[in-house]
Formats: sequence, C-alpha cells, structure tokens
Amino acid sequence: MNTITRLGMAGALAGMVAFGGCSTTNSMLGRNQQVWTMTSQSAMPAVQGRIQVATGDKGTNRDLKVEASNLAKPDSTFDGASTYVVWLKPTHGQPVNIGVLKPDKNENAKLETTTAYTTFEVMVTAEASAQPTAPSTHQVLDAMVHVAT
Repeated sequence: MNTITRLGMAGALAGMVAFGGCSTTNSMLGRNQQVWTMTSQSAMPAVQGRIQVATGDKGTNRDLKVEASNLAKPDSTFDGASTYVVWLKPTHGQPVNIGVLKPDKNENAKLETTTAYTTFEVMVTAEASAQPTAPSTHQVLDAMVHVAT
C-alpha cells in the first residue's frame, strides 16, 4: 500500500472517530436527522438509549424519538416503580412529562413525539405511575440535546 493510500485511510478513520461522539446529522428526504446517545445510570448499567431528532425545512416543531434497549421491567430494579417516564427539560424551564417508555418482551421501548425546543435535556426515570408531576430520583437514562439549526 502506498503512502497516499495509507494517509487517506487514516484521514477517513480520524473523521469517523471525530464525528462518532455526541450526535450525527443526516439529510434524508428534506429532513435533517440528528442522533444522540443517552448515558445510562449506575442502577441499570446495561440499558442503552438514543434520541433522534428530525427537523423539516419549514416547520418549527421537530420530531423526537427516544429509544431504549435492555430496559428491564421497572419493578425489577426499583421498589414501587411500575413505569418509565420520559422527561424533556428545556434550558430555562422545569422538566415536562412527555410520555412513557413501555418495554416489550425483548426489553426494547420507543416513544415518538414532537418538540419546538432546540436545546434541552431528556431524562428517563422509573416512576410509581405514568403521571408524576416531577421526576423521581430513579433516573435510568439521560442526554443533553443541542439541535443544529
């Protein structure tokens, strides 16, 4: 292999590493899609999560998808918990309950909704009901999202 080919391959590898961190952006059918990896908390280290945000060319709302895998039933890890709630916390505001993650038999779960925010935190917590007014301390996943505009 000649030197130019090796340098080209090294540059491609460095680019993949540099862009593989917090988020990625794809332009797909006129929509910009960005993906963030969620951080699992110590109570459930095997759980994996990701957030996908898709922005259209004209709208102010963004499609938001939260996915989790290896998400065991909440009562198996947290006493008194019966469900997983997804919270969206804007930069200057209180957390808002945006829905529930329901693990299937393969321990996968997905929630799809919309948001007008471009910078926010997403948290998943184990809760005693689907309608808590504030997040519990039983945090399972979280991520900070900064949507490129």
